[in-house]
Amino acid sequence: MTLSNDKDLYLNRKQEAGKTTLEVRHPISGQEHNLEFAGVYTDEQLKELEEKAIKDLPPGAFDPRKTSAEAAFWWCWRFLPEVITDKIGNPQALLLPAETRIPDCPIHSHNSTVSALTGALFPETWTSGDHAHPYLLIFTFSPVQEFVKSSRKFLDFWAGSYLLHYLSARLCWYLAKEYGPDAVITPALWGQEIIDAFIRTENYLELGKHFASQSTEAATSLRIAGFPNVITVLVADKAGAEALGKKLTEQLLSEWTTIGYKVRAAIKKEVHTAIQNRGEAIWQQIAADFGDNTPDNPAKLELLGWGKGDGGQWEWNRLWDAQLAGTWESYWTAVPLGDPDQTLDISKKSQGYDQDWINAQKNLAHARTDLPTAAEQAAYRYLNIGTWWGSLQSRLGQLIQAVKNTRTWALPVAPGERSTVSGQYSAAHPRLLYSDTFREGGGLPASSQRLFWRVMSEVFPGLFNGSEKLNCIELTKRMAWVHGGIGEALGMPSQLSSGRINYEDFIRFPNLSSIAAARFAYTHPQQVKAYWEKLKGLIENEPQLSVQDFKHTTRKPFQIPKTDQELKLKIKDFGEGYNGVMFSSKWLADDLGIEESTTLRKLVNQAHQETGITNGSPGDWWVILLGDGDNMGKYVNGSRLKTYQHYLATETRQELAKRGGAWTDLLENTNKRMGPATHVGLNRALLDFSNRLVPYLTQERFCGRVVYSGGDDVMAILPLEDLPEYLRSLRAAWSGAKDPDAEFDAKGGYWYPKQKLASLPDRPLFTMGEGATMSLGIIVAHKSIPLPTVLENLWAAEKERAKKLTGVGKNTEPNYIPPKDGLCFRVIYSSGNTLEALMKGHLLEPWWAFIQLASKADCAPLLHRLAEELPRRCVVTSDLKLFNRAALVILNRRDQKLNDDLQTALLSWLDAWETWAWGTYWQKLEAWTLAGEPKDKKPELPRGVQPDDLAKLLRFSAFWLDKGRWAKAPSSEESL
Repeated sequence: MTLSNDKDLYLNRKQEAGKTTLEVRHPISGQEHNLEFAGVYTDEQLKELEEKAIKDLPPGAFDPRKTSAEAAFWWCWRFLPEVITDKIGNPQALLLPAETRIPDCPIHSHNSTVSALTGALFPETWTSGDHAHPYLLIFTFSPVQEFVKSSRKFLDFWAGSYLLHYLSARLCWYLAKEYGPDAVITPALWGQEIIDAFIRTENYLELGKHFASQSTEAATSLRIAGFPNVITVLVADKAGAEALGKKLTEQLLSEWTTIGYKVRAAIKKEVHTAIQNRGEAIWQQIAADFGDNTPDNPAKLELLGWGKGDGGQWEWNRLWDAQLAGTWESYWTAVPLGDPDQTLDISKKSQGYDQDWINAQKNLAHARTDLPTAAEQAAYRYLNIGTWWGSLQSRLGQLIQAVKNTRTWALPVAPGERSTVSGQYSAAHPRLLYSDTFREGGGLPASSQRLFWRVMSEVFPGLFNGSEKLNCIELTKRMAWVHGGIGEALGMPSQLSSGRINYEDFIRFPNLSSIAAARFAYTHPQQVKAYWEKLKGLIENEPQLSVQDFKHTTRKPFQIPKTDQELKLKIKDFGEGYNGVMFSSKWLADDLGIEESTTLRKLVNQAHQETGITNGSPGDWWVILLGDGDNMGKYVNGSRLKTYQHYLATETRQELAKRGGAWTDLLENTNKRMGPATHVGLNRALLDFSNRLVPYLTQERFCGRVVYSGGDDVMAILPLEDLPEYLRSLRAAWSGAKDPDAEFDAKGGYWYPKQKLASLPDRPLFTMGEGATMSLGIIVAHKSIPLPTVLENLWAAEKERAKKLTGVGKNTEPNYIPPKDGLCFRVIYSSGNTLEALMKGHLLEPWWAFIQLASKADCAPLLHRLAEELPRRCVVTSDLKLFNRAALVILNRRDQKLNDDLQTALLSWLDAWETWAWGTYWQKLEAWTLAGEPKDKKPELPRGVQPDDLAKLLRFSAFWLDKGRWAKAPSSEESL
């Protein structure tokens, strides 16, 4: 631990009032806040804390001094920071800086960085002489969106996202065991629950027992996908990088095919066993769909053939081989950490730095700015290749994209029927002999395919409905957790038993109807019970419907933690729970394995009416959003970092400023470099946001579920009612702003829990800090819209709309509005029509202030009128506020007046929108003029700034006020 002593010029420790205060800075934003420790610590006492933490371990605890060097290292990497924190008795201890003069890097981040570099310089093969020259390797694989989007049900959607996460985590686990966990630069592995799960289940180096027993919260969070499909690792040399790139490609295929082959074996075993034990019963169940029920019916003979002998008539292994082998395309590249023909650092001579050395680093890194600056060369006595770390990260990104652009990827031949889910690859079938001779499936008839998938629905009830036909990749996705060994690898094996299996219980992910109805159920628990009782009674009187199947399908949890907890608390006979699928006849029929009938639709509508649920259903609308941090490439290459003065301790900055000259230039005009330790700090900020804050906000504060949360990417699903406040919380957590719900104190770019919160560690949580923005695509979909359509719109809304919104001014100006930082709301109605509304992020708060007041009045008709009138009467101006004036005229003509607060909120929001719209329009016009474009032509307007765009925002506001009614407090209907 590097701390200043009492004689140091740059003392950064204050002792007063019985406590020790230490100033720290956020590694990205440079925000300042103080760590406070009870008691007066000298510098030597602070240094001794780490040693005392190890010496004072309780009897029976792990003793790193009495084990192998490898086990000691892993224990110190994973557990020592927490042990030290517990010893001090203050969670702020995790932020103790490695250097108090530049207190922007916690000591455990610094130690991890030093360890990674040391391991690359002196690998296991090194014995003596010169050290190795480290290389940075980047590895990725695709396709991603296509893999996730080929989903008909949420079960497939979740499984696709999770498999990407799991495969990437397994690659990182391989790297951690081979090179050490800190060699993985991106993503950060420390504190990753899935990495902890691998240590625990494998009892790696006998460290598994040092974890606390797995809690219910941990089991739930392990089901959240979060690992990116891009991995950066530090390796020893060029040969090592080349060998590792090839090994990771092999490892990815091995991990994937292992899962697939387990699924293949499980299908064959379960179908074979089922037909041997109850083949006649299965046939009687489906015989009506396959002609006469005679002993020599070809369909019956084929069905019984799948159960003959030890293996039955199964000839599909090559089909699985071809489809699994063609799933992923891997890419990798590497760059040396500095010119390999040069030393890693140099010192300044009397004539200055060796410019040949500097030029060699520049030529390698392709830096966009001239590094090092004149101020850095004048102020520093030493330079090392860390100056170009950020530029090398950008270079890696450019190179891997170039590698991707050269890909030649051919899909395997797909004979016979295609998948009904994605339309890609052949649907799986036991007799689809995929070989050179029989590439067309041996003339497999369509009736045979239909038979197999009907049998699959009988053998795996609740997983297949009998009408869909999946390819081998989709089968692997859907069955991986239970039958492919994923749950077992995470320490959560599925205890399979005979009969109908509730796969939602295994994966703990909700269906679409449960998402949509989650807030309604949370707010109206007694009405949920009354509705279920009513619908059950109606189904009991319909002989063609099975009340037992209805009970099995609907008496299970929502799989929305907040909703299930409230229902369990408020309903005495909660039992196995209640499920939102009962609110939709379409999805209820699907889960029951029957066709949606007029009868079932009528019963569901009747149950709604007779329990007071009118004007639509709580299961009608649901929301999925995709968020992506803005300008992350600029953070990684360092161009978004501030000048050095923001990262130095106050006294240090003041003392250096007195020196003037180059030091003043360095402090005030030179941006901090993105070095290895800052990069680790960035990754840990992303880890806290994505693995801690996003799941807590989505699943504990709101009635939602996380689909994917890794790094700066977030995908979540939630009920419509939760949308506005969820967006406010998510954006605040990303930038470390004030928490809208006041559960956290925002201090210096960190969120401090005010009290112990479920599922969160009791410590300060990293955020990206002030100035960080996020763009989000938000789809509000009717329950009838196919999931692939929703997902296609989701990516387009985020990338093609939200990311394209324009800012105003420069970041040094007082009224600066950053670029991007957009929200694209896209409503997809049951007819397929869409409503798209664009909003800049800074307008969300004034919009919500207005909506909160508007929700207490019947404002939807007024908003529709404003949407019609304002575009016809107004144009965007610099200061005339025409939208404000026209809206005021319309308001004054109404018989029913708005109260003063509501009217002020509406007009203020219109003014804020017009200010942004004019600023971005004028900025575009000015750039057009300076570029010498023809005066008789006008530039294309930026997105979202025209009067019609405001009208769409008003219509979306009216839509939310109308459809978000389930968020209101319980009424008298709760007595049902």
